[in-house]
Amino acid sequence: MKTHGLLLAALLTTTWGCAHLDYAGQSFPRTEKVDLYYSEANVGREYMVMGELTGTGDQFVSTQKLQDHMVEKAREKGADGVVILGLEHFQSGENTNYSETTTEGKTKKGKAVTTTSGSSSTSSEESKRIRAILIKYKSASGQP
Repeated sequence: MKTHGLLLAALLTTTWGCAHLDYAGQSFPRTEKVDLYYSEANVGREYMVMGELTGTGDQFVSTQKLQDHMVEKAREKGADGVVILGLEHFQSGENTNYSETTTEGKTKKGKAVTTTSGSSSTSSEESKRIRAILIKYKSASGQP
């Protein structure tokens, strides 16, 4: 029974946890080691900016998981480092459900009466976005 719960949790995370990466920039041969920075000032060596990577995810994707996906994408693109530029949480959508019920009846005097009632509920969808640049270190000759 315990295994079914774990399997269900994994399935829900996979199904509901939606992450998307967008990259615009150059590519180089795959790298295995990618350094992670939270400020360009912390890089400490010469580099060139390869491009910009944006990761977005819904409320079910952890920020850590989104960041891990971004580092993996940086490896694929041949980056030596990822510099996180910012993280933001935003409302990505809204969903409203409305239902209405109509009942017909008669008063004590026999007159026809129609009663309509309705209700609605609204929920918002939260998302997060991480912006980063991918960098390639320059060699002693100044080339990437």
